Amino acid sequence: MPQAPVLVAGFREVLWLSPDGEVEALAPAEARSRVARETPMLCHARATARRLDVPIFAALDLLELFAFVRPARFCVPTPRGLAAALGLDLPRRPAEACVTLATAARALLQELGGDTDAETRALAQTMDRSGWLWAPAVIAALPACDPDALGRAAGLRVWTRLAEWTEPAPGPAPGNETVRPEEARSRLAELLGAGVEPRPQQADYAAAIAAAFAPRDQPDHPRAVLAEAGTGVGKTIGYIAPASLWAEKNRGSVWISTYTRNLQTQIAAELDRLYPDPELKRRRVVVRKGRENFLCLLNYEEAVGAALMRPGKSLAHLGLIARWITASDAGDVVAGDFPGWLAELIGGGRVNWLADRRGECVHSSCPHFRRCFVEKNIRKARQARIVVANHALVMAQAALGGLDDSTVPTRYVFDEGHHLLAAADGAFAVRLSGREGRELRRWIVGAEGARSSRARGLRRRIGDLVEGDDDSARALLDVLGAA
Repeated sequence: MPQAPVLVAGFREVLWLSPDGEVEALAPAEARSRVARETPMLCHARATARRLDVPIFAALDLLELFAFVRPARFCVPTPRGLAAALGLDLPRRPAEACVTLATAARALLQELGGDTDAETRALAQTMDRSGWLWAPAVIAALPACDPDALGRAAGLRVWTRLAEWTEPAPGPAPGNETVRPEEARSRLAELLGAGVEPRPQQADYAAAIAAAFAPRDQPDHPRAVLAEAGTGVGKTIGYIAPASLWAEKNRGSVWISTYTRNLQTQIAAELDRLYPDPELKRRRVVVRKGRENFLCLLNYEEAVGAALMRPGKSLAHLGLIARWITASDAGDVVAGDFPGWLAELIGGGRVNWLADRRGECVHSSCPHFRRCFVEKNIRKARQARIVVANHALVMAQAALGGLDDSTVPTRYVFDEGHHLLAAADGAFAVRLSGREGRELRRWIVGAEGARSSRARGLRRRIGDLVEGDDDSARALLDVLGAA
């Protein structure tokens, strides 16, 4: 356990707990002076620096330790939030918050004592060489082993430890059994559970939506129900009831599409009622998003290679991301199990740089293709009963006839339907924005300048095909010149 003071900077007062247990209330000027001389233990270094009106300073941030010990787990980034996540007594006063942080650090380090994985110790030693302030305490807390046998920076090369996805066998086409209104009402009652006051409007809503899942009676004339309900009716559970019934009866997938990523997260949380068993839910429910939401393992590997050439703080940040990669279920860095406060501590730009970027994926040519989070997500969606997507992805899929997956769903629920036209405009529009024009030029010309990019231009894509054909070669040069 580091013998360091504890700093809690609130909106009204700044408290300092010395290693011998003395609590002091500091004036802002004195607090700024102390953090320049000492390395305190605190919760959320960037927020603390903002409150003290100072640049980022050296500190033992409990959130970094939490991210290392409990990767892909969320906690509210406050002393009280840490206490709740760790099952500690909740602090009621600022002075108690100081003690809570010290207790939380001790609890997290004790928890590490049960981690016998040599990779964890190897990663901690790599992060120690980069100057991560928690590293000495983490190494001391971990069981003894010989991480050097794994090789230099083995803990960072987490892609070697990820399971490869398998291509599922094509299943039969979904059936066409109907969902009767009374069945939808019954399923709604099951989802709500006993003791919940029934809402007739919600039951009527679920029963009315069931008609959308009936088979078509004419070719190219889909069944559609336009449903509206007031605030507080419980629309989400209302449409989940008939949708889940259709998926179970017909062994097919229902795609629930909404407008924003946050609403996707909320809908996925509501599906806990349908699948209270986390393991069953993991198989039956998939959240589908665009590629830019997922961490790219090739980008991460390149970042690790660059950081090893010039060790520094970025290596410690990559170590925290490595811990998250091994624990993450989906690899979603935007609104998944990657804590938002961790992105802020590391730097949002650095995290975004590791995400898949439009036009740069090399697909099956990538050495990590069989472990790719995006490809794994696509294949899980083929087997899911409920797929939670967003309007932009669904419209792009409709425009391109399948996008990453040639399978096109047959049943949709469009939540936040009043935004659907805007999403369709974005997918089908012929007008190019400046950003889209830049992306198109990059796709044609390829990467330019010193910026690292895997974007391949047309010359690299089809140069071999047009070699020896003067007309084709001239056409290629004309396109490149126009770009």
